[in-house]
Amino acid sequence: MSTKIRPMTSRRAGRACGWAACALGIAVAFTPACGKKGPPLAPLPRVPAAAGQFSARRLGSTVYLQLVVPTKNQDNSTPADVTRVELYGYTGTPASDDDLVKYGTLVATVPVRKPPQEDEDRQRGSKPAAAPRKPEQVEPGFDQGATVTVTETLTQALMQPVVVVPKRSRAKVAAPVSGPVILPAPSFDDVPARVYAAVAVNHKGHRGVFSPHAAVPLVDLPPPPTGVTLAYTETQITLEWPPPPGVPTALEQQTDAPYVPSRPIAPSAAPGWFYDVFDVPVATPSGHGAGQSAPPVPMPRVEPPVPLNAQPLAAATFIDPRPMEFGVERCYAVRTINVFGRIQQQSEPSPTACITPRDTFPPAAPKGLIAVAGDGVISLNWAPNSEPDLGGYIVLRGEAPGATLQPLTRDPIHDTSYQDKTAQPGVRYVYAVVAVDKATPPNVSAQSNRIEETAR
Repeated sequence: MSTKIRPMTSRRAGRACGWAACALGIAVAFTPACGKKGPPLAPLPRVPAAAGQFSARRLGSTVYLQLVVPTKNQDNSTPADVTRVELYGYTGTPASDDDLVKYGTLVATVPVRKPPQEDEDRQRGSKPAAAPRKPEQVEPGFDQGATVTVTETLTQALMQPVVVVPKRSRAKVAAPVSGPVILPAPSFDDVPARVYAAVAVNHKGHRGVFSPHAAVPLVDLPPPPTGVTLAYTETQITLEWPPPPGVPTALEQQTDAPYVPSRPIAPSAAPGWFYDVFDVPVATPSGHGAGQSAPPVPMPRVEPPVPLNAQPLAAATFIDPRPMEFGVERCYAVRTINVFGRIQQQSEPSPTACITPRDTFPPAAPKGLIAVAGDGVISLNWAPNSEPDLGGYIVLRGEAPGATLQPLTRDPIHDTSYQDKTAQPGVRYVYAVVAVDKATPPNVSAQSNRIEETAR
C-alpha cells in the first residue's frame, strides 16, 4: 500500500506563507538593530593641557609667577587650542579648583596668539594649501611654548584669608542658627600662605587642566639693608653694607619646617640670614622717535630678577663678577633673606646705590730699557707691557746730566723698539720710556729705568 502525497493547494499555501511572514515579522521586530546608524555624536571639545613649569616666588611685596604656555591639548593633540591663560590667587587653602576660581582673585590674563595656519591644518587633518599664503598679521600676545612671567603686588586686602560661607543645609536643625555659619580661616599647615594656579582656556571659553598649585608664605618680611657703599679698583667693583638692625649673622637651623613652598625661581639657601645682590637697570631713553609709538601689547613682558651672586651671601660684602666697564654707570640693590625651615623670605630692596667707574689707573712702567749706539743712531729696546687697554709708548730724551726729559715721539708708538736718528755725535743722552692707555685723556705710567748713551 502506497501513500500519495498531494500537492498543497494555493489557498493552503497562501495561508501557510501568511503565517510564516507574520512569524518572521515578529522575529524581526524583537531583534536588536545592531547595524542601524544612530544620530551623529557631537565631537568632544579639545581643552588645553596644563601650563608647564608653573612656579611662584616672593620678593618683598611682589610675587613673580612664571609659566610655560601649553603646546598641546589634554588628548596630546597639537597645536593646543588655547586663546589665553588665566592665573588665580587664593589666600588660604582652596577646597578645589572651582573654589580657586570662584572665591579667588584673577591675578592676570595672558593672551596667546593663534598658531600658524600650517599647524591648524595639521590639527584638522587637512593638507596645507599648495599656493603660498599671504603673510599673516602678528597678533599681540605670547606664542605657545613661551615662558611668561607676571607679577602680583601683595596688599593688605589680598593677604586676608578667604572666608567661604557654606550654603544653608536643607536638613532640619534642632535649634535655629543665630547668624551665618562661617568656616574658620583656611590655613596652609599653620603657615599663612597665598596659593596660585594657572589654567589655559580654549576658543570656546572652556578651561583646561589646572597647573599644580604653587604657594608663597605670608610671614613678616626681614628688614632690608641700608647704607650700601661702593668702591672700585681697576678690575672690580666691591659692595659693602652694615647688617640691618636686629639681623644676626647666623640662625640655628630649623629642621622641622611644617610647610614646603613652591619651587623657587632662584636657588634657595640653608637656614639662616643671608643676602642677595641685584643689578638695577639704568633707565634709558625710549628708542621710538617723535611721532612714533610702541606697538600695542596687552601686558608688559616681565623678567624675574636674578641675583648677581650664584649663592646667597652670608657676609655683608660682595664683588661684582662682571668685567669692569669704565664710564658705564652701574646700580645695585641688596635684599635680606631670612630662611627658617624650608621657607625663604626676601626683604624689600635696599635703597639703590650707583657708581660710574672712571679709568684713572695708568699702565705699569715699562721695564728692561736698553740702548745701543751706532753710526748716527741710537737704538732703544724694552719689554712689552701686558695691559689690555694699552695705547702705546712714548720715548723721552734729555742731555746728560739733565733731569728733564722731553718726548721724542709725538704720538704713542706700538713697537717696543725705537731708533733715535736725531742724536748728535759726541753728545751723551739720557733715555726713558713711558706707557699710555686708551682712556680719554690717556693715563701715563711712571718712567722706565733711565739709560745713558753717546751717539757716534
